[in-house]
Amino acid sequence: MSDSLPTQPRWHQSLIARIIVLCVVLLLCLLASVYFFTTQYYGHIVTHMEDRANNAAEQVRSQLDRILVMNPDMEIEDVIDSLTDEFTTDVKVDPGDSGPVQPLVQPGKGGFYFEARQVVELSDGTSILVMMELDFNPQTEVIRAFQNEYLSTITIIFVLTLCLMIYLIAKALRPIRELSESCTEIAEGNLQYVKAEGNTAEIVALEKTFNAMVDSLKEKEIVEGNLRQAQRLSAIGNLAAGVAHDVRNPLNAIKLLSSHALDSLNAPENDHTAKQIRTIRTEVDRLEDIVSGFLSLAKEEELNFEETSIDTILAECLRLMKKDAEMRGVNLTAELRAGDMPLMLDTAKMSRAILNVLINALEACPKDGRVRLFSRTSGDTCEVEIRDDGPGMDDETLERIFDAYFTTKAMGTGLGLSITRGIIEEHRGSVTISSSPGAGSQALITLPTSPLTS
Repeated sequence: MSDSLPTQPRWHQSLIARIIVLCVVLLLCLLASVYFFTTQYYGHIVTHMEDRANNAAEQVRSQLDRILVMNPDMEIEDVIDSLTDEFTTDVKVDPGDSGPVQPLVQPGKGGFYFEARQVVELSDGTSILVMMELDFNPQTEVIRAFQNEYLSTITIIFVLTLCLMIYLIAKALRPIRELSESCTEIAEGNLQYVKAEGNTAEIVALEKTFNAMVDSLKEKEIVEGNLRQAQRLSAIGNLAAGVAHDVRNPLNAIKLLSSHALDSLNAPENDHTAKQIRTIRTEVDRLEDIVSGFLSLAKEEELNFEETSIDTILAECLRLMKKDAEMRGVNLTAELRAGDMPLMLDTAKMSRAILNVLINALEACPKDGRVRLFSRTSGDTCEVEIRDDGPGMDDETLERIFDAYFTTKAMGTGLGLSITRGIIEEHRGSVTISSSPGAGSQALITLPTSPLTS
């Protein structure tokens, strides 16, 4: 059974919180990159304006020199007035002694203006201060930048950020897709535990919930299988109650009359009529076995518990089957290591259960094959294992191996293993059979060592 379900996860451990944090971080990275490149280009604009101011100051100096050379008697104020009209920017020339100042960017109408002051030295040694105001709109400049080299950079960053966001979100949601696929397999009957690759609280909770559901479905399958088996046995028991009495008396009469006929015939062993009578007796014996099987399934006899050891019962079973194994040419060996551990068992029924498995193993083995019997203790259980070198069984046969009246043998009744399982389960034990084609079969009987209560 899987672990108990977790409590309500904390908000910061949830998948939604991680996705939100992821989106916020990526968005902040995108905004930071936009801010960085915008700031860089804004500085580029200021540098560009300074260059324009220097060029304008140089032009002012050149024009002043030219005008003064051509009109040496002209007053400096008149020269400045005529010079200002030639520039599209606002240029003022101050012949005073004030020095240059740091360029300033000031708010202006419709945008900003760039104010610069440059000291210009004329050819005659006169120094004047040139003041310029250059209008510009930073929004327009930034848009112009985006239309040029910065546009491609920001676009690439945005696309890469978007792709990274999609990838990380898809990675975060991948465990949910895995859980969905596992749920589909469970719906198709493949009851395998779910293993999602995720460590968020929601994913862990979903994984444990799904595994708990798988455990419940497996238990339900086992209960339904036991219920179907009980229903089959109940139906067989009802049938056996009516058939046993009506069939057993005629069978006894047939068996008795055939014995008298064989004795009266006094014929040699190879006589054709004698062979037919012996065949009748053999078939009557087989019918009696079937009727006895009916009665065993129908009756709910109380167990006659007594203290004994499993090795004692196994040794008696080996003694009974030794002659049969020799006649079949099968090597029957045992390794009994359970010792004298006392168990409360119904000796007769337990012997019958083990003999049924041994008979099946001997019948499955070819000549010169081998059947091995093991016993051992493991913790609070005692185990009996029977292995054979037979042809093995496929999965379809294994699924029905304990069904009443299911048999793969031409002369089998299909009741032996069904009766065996009933006896073992009455002792609160279990019996399992594993096999594969060409690799033989192994039957494992597990019995509790603790005393049974009524």
